[in-house]
Amino acid sequence: MKENDIKKLIKLFADKTGCDIQFNKCPCNTCFHSIENVDFQHICWLILLGLRGDYLEKDILKLIKEELKGDEK
Repeated sequence: MKENDIKKLIKLFADKTGCDIQFNKCPCNTCFHSIENVDFQHICWLILLGLRGDYLEKDILKLIKEELKGDEK
């Protein structure tokens, strides 16, 4: 993944948690672990696919964004 895409991924988690206190506006550990009703195994798989180059980063980010909305349904 490119640096810009990594920043977008971090922003997704910061937006989800409402926390961007850590380096590069990353959420803190406590806020990150407070995310509920999300399939983190699937999110990790999507990140691996993005790192591996199987899909365009924008598609991976879109899928992760959808997964993070899981508890808002």
